[in-house]
Amino acid sequence: MRRTPAIACGAASVLLASVVHLPAAFADPPPSLRVVGQDAACPTAAQVATVLERMLPRTKITADTGSPGAAEATVSDQGVRFRVTIAGQERSFDDGAHHCTERARHAAVFVAMVVDPPAIADLPSEPPAAPAPVVPPVDAPRPPPERRPSGWQWDMALGAVMLVAPEGEHRRNAVAQGVAAFARGKRGFHLGLGAGVLHGTLHFDVANADAWWIPIDVAAGFTTRTKVWEIGAEVGPSASILSIAGENLKGARRQLRLEVGGRVSAWSRFWFSKQFGAFLSAEAVVRPFPFVLDIDPRGGVGEMPALWLGVSGGVTVALE
Repeated sequence: MRRTPAIACGAASVLLASVVHLPAAFADPPPSLRVVGQDAACPTAAQVATVLERMLPRTKITADTGSPGAAEATVSDQGVRFRVTIAGQERSFDDGAHHCTERARHAAVFVAMVVDPPAIADLPSEPPAAPAPVVPPVDAPRPPPERRPSGWQWDMALGAVMLVAPEGEHRRNAVAQGVAAFARGKRGFHLGLGAGVLHGTLHFDVANADAWWIPIDVAAGFTTRTKVWEIGAEVGPSASILSIAGENLKGARRQLRLEVGGRVSAWSRFWFSKQFGAFLSAEAVVRPFPFVLDIDPRGGVGEMPALWLGVSGGVTVALE
């Protein structure tokens, strides 16, 4: 490595001044010597200590970043120059090129001349080997990037459902309650499939009826999601297996019917994590051909609701 003129002149002045003034700094080389500097300096204390180990083989050399003592060597990086202090002796060197290896060598020469001047004559003519490169600390491993789903992914929603039908001719308001499950695709436009079980009582002018529904829904919709919130809407056909029987009627028998129509819904979800969340949904179900309830021998007593309005809420789980 080529030395700069400034650092070479500094080294020459160190040699001359040290020969005249420094032999009395230490009577004998100390058994140990600590070199104090900064980890990010040029040179570091470790670089100077590596060179000193060859110059002072009888002295144990250590490097540290703590506070220096009276008989310890201090190396200070001051940008375009660096300063070395040992046993009350101090020298400054100019080096705007920041040749850290050369800086370490000249700092070590100065320290060795103060500590044990005769040892300088035993130095090899060849410059010391460059110290091992300082390996920068390894940063903490970064978390792997979030995996984006590459194909169709699904989530499952399970919740309580309540449907209300407005009052109709010969019939008061009707309420049906139960549970429902729905599986949906998680990406943008999606398909969905749902099923549930509902129970309710219908109050007609002349009789009451106990009813059970098993709704089966197929839907197409769209969802959009931020980190924790999701909104969506869907529409599709709906079919329901109806089981109904008159209450407190002599000879009443339960009947099975199939109701068909359409369903539209909208919902909002809050995701506690990537896999678990809660949802709240609103929906409307239309039955354009409602079933007419008959009682012998009176005949028809009223129609099943043609419109149901409902809400549901529950939990949702992402299926990877």
